[in-house]
Amino acid sequence: MELLLEVINGSELKSGCSPSWAFRPAGGIIGRNFDCEWCIDDQDSYISRQHVCITSEHTAFYLTDLSRNGIIVNGIETLKAGVRHRVGQGDTYLLGTLEVHARLIEPRGMHSGRQHPLPIFEGAVVGAHDPFFMRQSPNNGDCSVDDFSSLAERRLDTEITYVQTRVDREQVRLPTWVPESTPVLHEPFLQTPDEENGTFWQRFGEALDVDLTNIEPSACEALATHVARLFKQCIEGLEHASSTRNELMSEWQLSAPAVGERDDASAEVRFDSVIRQLLLRQSTQVAQTIIRSFRDSQAHQVALLAGCRAMARSTLEHFSPQRLHWQFEHERKSRLRTCGSRWRAYVSHHRTLAQDDTWSAGLWARDFTSAYDEQIRLINSL
Repeated sequence: MELLLEVINGSELKSGCSPSWAFRPAGGIIGRNFDCEWCIDDQDSYISRQHVCITSEHTAFYLTDLSRNGIIVNGIETLKAGVRHRVGQGDTYLLGTLEVHARLIEPRGMHSGRQHPLPIFEGAVVGAHDPFFMRQSPNNGDCSVDDFSSLAERRLDTEITYVQTRVDREQVRLPTWVPESTPVLHEPFLQTPDEENGTFWQRFGEALDVDLTNIEPSACEALATHVARLFKQCIEGLEHASSTRNELMSEWQLSAPAVGERDDASAEVRFDSVIRQLLLRQSTQVAQTIIRSFRDSQAHQVALLAGCRAMARSTLEHFSPQRLHWQFEHERKSRLRTCGSRWRAYVSHHRTLAQDDTWSAGLWARDFTSAYDEQIRLINSL
């Protein structure tokens, strides 16, 4: 059984890297070091020096994550570092931006009961495999029957079984002369600290605009833990605020979104989707989603203030003396214009408005909604 790994998006590979590799039961290492069985390197330098270890046991292949950057299986599960994972037929592994497809291949002719004859290639000398021809050759002299039997046994012992394989699937290296060297013991397949580990805290400090050069590693790790916890609380707060805002807009029958016309799915902020996008190195989309959510909340607050002001002005105008005087003149309930008659008319008018839902509904539909939508349009034009 063989394991064939192929890079689907070969454009992400650096020049000179093979897009596929076939692993046999002996296994091997995948990484950017030159001593790895499959030496690959991506454009973003996401691949570690020793990224993946391939092993085999009972015709099954296993994959072990040796890196700190992580491996995602089928776009869902993240492998635990140092834990073996059985490779399935058709699995897809995401190493940064590289999508690696796995296939289990059984070589042809491995389980057949018959032996394949040795093929004769064009230009080959037939006598090199024929004992009778060798006996008649003047260079060999006389040969006995024992010589014939020894030649036949030697041919049976060295008979080769050829496996038909596509040329583009074979990983063949050109032969080169190498100087003799003493055997070197292989280092154990344990992940060593990356050379870039020292620059991680520097980049982390630059992102926070804080100098972490003289800070102990334990303090830096504690800071990173608190930052991650606060980030989670922030995203969950944005998600709750977005849900509350949508419920209020539905109750007030407001159809305009907070900022611009767009789909509701793109405006939602969810912690699990944010983490998934960050693992897929889609930080730009995450930043845009968070910025939109904050802007939605700010625009909603400003529009609420504008709507409440419009309702207050409309109410104050409705109960102004000039409007009440015109209302009482229109109704003509009393010909005597005394203070008592005006007060009784005002009390009756207020009772009528309190029992009439049309007037209060008109404040929302006419004054509040129009002011809210107008303020949103002004914010969108900025």
